[in-house]
Amino acid sequence: MKKIFLKLALLVALVPLVSCTVKQIKTANKKSAPNERMWHYSTIDAMRRGIYEGTHTVKELKGHGDFGLGTFNHLNGELIALDGIIYRIPPSGKVEVASENLKSPFTSLTFFKADLVKTINFTGTFEELQEKILPMLSTQNLPYAIKIEAKWSDITVGGADPISPTDTTELATLMKARPQYKSENINGTMVGYFTPSLLSNVDLSPFHFHFISDDRTFAGHLMSGQLKNAEIKIYLNEKSGYDVELLRDNGRFRHLKFESKGDSSAY
Repeated sequence: MKKIFLKLALLVALVPLVSCTVKQIKTANKKSAPNERMWHYSTIDAMRRGIYEGTHTVKELKGHGDFGLGTFNHLNGELIALDGIIYRIPPSGKVEVASENLKSPFTSLTFFKADLVKTINFTGTFEELQEKILPMLSTQNLPYAIKIEAKWSDITVGGADPISPTDTTELATLMKARPQYKSENINGTMVGYFTPSLLSNVDLSPFHFHFISDDRTFAGHLMSGQLKNAEIKIYLNEKSGYDVELLRDNGRFRHLKFESKGDSSAY
């Protein structure tokens, strides 16, 4: 009888230990899970230095996230990923679902799941909206995926003109002549990121946004705009960090010496 009581006592004592261990494992796994991080293919610093060729196809990119932005090889259009669909905005400005064999030299993707959803009424410019978002972040030393739904009174987005495969003109120079598209009274979604200043070589910092209209006819890199008495829904998804894959097979990337380019918010 004493032996039976002893075994039962040991079992009771072990139960809390087992439960505690399971919780710790779950917590650890959650923190290290891929959907808790951004997946970044190449860096904005590589783009700034005229490196515009990667090897990942659209089909491959879809395995790394359902939300994000980027471009296509040799600047063959802007890239937006929303709800698992990857869109291409060619120089014409017409939005299309990207062909799965297209390749990208720069893409930032994640599996989006909002930690915080906030609805506000707002009047102001695109720049003022970004200032409004900053205090909503619990820290400015971690990256955030950000989705914002709103109606814009007017908006200007930028596209990209394809270049020759041998063209290594720096991005800032090319962007001075980029195509621009304008619209008024348009509903749509901002797809983008907050990137901490300490990681400004990875992406534009503090913010990088693309925009796509609800009817999927208008999209591009968000440059400027105005909102008037707009109801804005803001979705924030804090991430623990980045998985960065570099352009291992790009010869110019392998040999280029990287040095600081200054303003982290510009190309």
